[in-house]
Amino acid sequence: MAAVPALNYPITGPPKASPGPADGSVPLRREIRDLQRNFPDQWTLYILGLQAFQQLDEKSDLSWYGIAGIHGRPYRPWGGSQGDNSPGWQGYCTHSSILFAPWHRPYLALFEQYLYQIIQKIASTFPTATKTRYQQAALTFRMPYWDWAAAPPAGDKYFPTVVGQPLIQLITPTSNNKPVQITNPLYSYKFNPLNPLKGDFPSTPESRWPSTLRYPTTGSATANSQEQQVFDAMESQFDSYQSNIYLIMRDPNYKQFDAFSNHQWAANNAPGTYGSIEDVHNSVHSETGGNGHMGDPDYAAFDPLFWLHHTNVDRQFAIWQALNPNSYAINKPSSDGTFSIESGAQETSTTALTPFNNATGKTYWTSDGVRSTATFNYAYPETQQWKFPTVQQYQTSVLAAVQKLYGATSNQFMQLMGVQTAAASGPIAVQASQIVADGSNTAQKPIGDGAASSSGEHKFLSNLLHNSAKAKPKPVDVVRGEEDFESEIGKPSETSSKSVEPIKYREYIVNIRAPKHILHQTYRVRIFLGDFDSDPTTWPTAESTIGTFSSFGKNPATTSCGKCIKDAARSLMISGTVPLTPILLKLFKSGDLGSLEVENVIPYLRRNLHWRVTLADGTEIDRGEVEGLKVSVVSTVVGCPQGAFPEFSGVYEVHSEVTGGRPAGLSEGDRV
Repeated sequence: MAAVPALNYPITGPPKASPGPADGSVPLRREIRDLQRNFPDQWTLYILGLQAFQQLDEKSDLSWYGIAGIHGRPYRPWGGSQGDNSPGWQGYCTHSSILFAPWHRPYLALFEQYLYQIIQKIASTFPTATKTRYQQAALTFRMPYWDWAAAPPAGDKYFPTVVGQPLIQLITPTSNNKPVQITNPLYSYKFNPLNPLKGDFPSTPESRWPSTLRYPTTGSATANSQEQQVFDAMESQFDSYQSNIYLIMRDPNYKQFDAFSNHQWAANNAPGTYGSIEDVHNSVHSETGGNGHMGDPDYAAFDPLFWLHHTNVDRQFAIWQALNPNSYAINKPSSDGTFSIESGAQETSTTALTPFNNATGKTYWTSDGVRSTATFNYAYPETQQWKFPTVQQYQTSVLAAVQKLYGATSNQFMQLMGVQTAAASGPIAVQASQIVADGSNTAQKPIGDGAASSSGEHKFLSNLLHNSAKAKPKPVDVVRGEEDFESEIGKPSETSSKSVEPIKYREYIVNIRAPKHILHQTYRVRIFLGDFDSDPTTWPTAESTIGTFSSFGKNPATTSCGKCIKDAARSLMISGTVPLTPILLKLFKSGDLGSLEVENVIPYLRRNLHWRVTLADGTEIDRGEVEGLKVSVVSTVVGCPQGAFPEFSGVYEVHSEVTGGRPAGLSEGDRV
């Protein structure tokens, strides 16, 4: 039997309420642990909906298999959307493209729309006594996200516990209102059957694994997931993820959409634009999947975790849009096209986001059309614009949320310096990174005087931080069920902001650039600060591992991804960042680093900063043999004004003395 296409299927997201709320509000996509803890009926429907979704006939375009397959394998047309179906055709997904974030928005809306329909049917099957309750919960259901860049709520881990367990307990329509144990649909997706159509998957381990796996034990059909490796890897990478999100939200270099959105390296000698949301996204894929499904974009969407991950990527996109409403400029040559975008074509805000039909079912969505999340009838806890009378107040609320959730490093500096921020009068500054030593808040203790360096960076930090050697930041409670960020905003003090010179500190960052397909397969650049074991299997969770740059490379001789073949032929360069300041701050507080000034940090990095290259299976590759790989260290100054949010200067200094003369290290005179 051939595939069953969803011809001209209109993608609208869940339907709007009729009549809609007078304030224009829409239901929220919530953090997964918020949904689980505070919205139990919607949580029950979500799990049951995923279970039913995964059992649909794989030959249908609207099955789990069919929708997941849009992202990569099996590389066949979806919904009747045709293109250049030549040998080695390109697929639809727009990685390494300025369309990366806009393309995934209608993709998520399609998944959510169909899941919503399934959930409405499930709600109607509950017994009469509870049916109305579940039906009401179903009406405002939106799929959750997993915020991998915010510290987990008390009692949970950096990787949500519920996603890493094979069984789950919940109430079902036939369980007499009592929890029963079922197979957890968040843990894995079982192919039924594997390879429903001949040639869907090539002769790789994925063609043998009967269900999605994370860090599979072997390449055989009997392989198992190693979930503990996911838990450990996400804890190891957390500081990097949190600081990277803060960087691309706050540094003025990322106010342009091209810089924020995708990881194509801009060969313009701009050391302050190596990061992107796509770069962080890549690392989360690789660290949660290992050499399993999530670690390969061709197969990632089959893993239920993909949808939690990408919903958070969309959320970060929405937050960035709120902060930069006039910077949504999309105009860039295609990095060699997709199934339906011609190689070298100019990608603009009107480029068709195939295969996603808009509400008419006759034309495709474009980046212009998907600009607002309200188009698909959802928002996020941080993007409830309808609550604010002015755009300025809304943006202040969003900034407060970013500072609370992702500004842990700057929050620590500000509290230790006694700086009052725009968020300091409410729970934001306290909850985000309250520094506690012996049960007291060090920010309330006298800090003394300190001399400033020529750059304005204060050197009294040494005394401050050594006095707080035992201090540890409290985790952020990311449960949003009871939170209103806008109510937590304090008013800046006009007197203090005029009379006190802004305190400044320096952010140190590792920049990495490399040809995406140079090794003909996925590879990772591990960044270490300190000693590490010679066994590469220990590196993902080594104490000295501080971040990872991930490249989803392909072999042009064997891949069916035409875009990948063309990208490889022109040596497409991609870039990423690993922030150093969080670990440097910890070293400073422990007494292992004399100060955070350049004269102390740079010699320390020369001795202790290392990088190594591995394949997805953990095999080490000589870093000097990865032609085009360049690792460098840069820094930029961040100001902490009294009564305001921290401000990145946007001006970067390159410290080639750290990496110069070392394999794959940037040397003086090299192109930045």
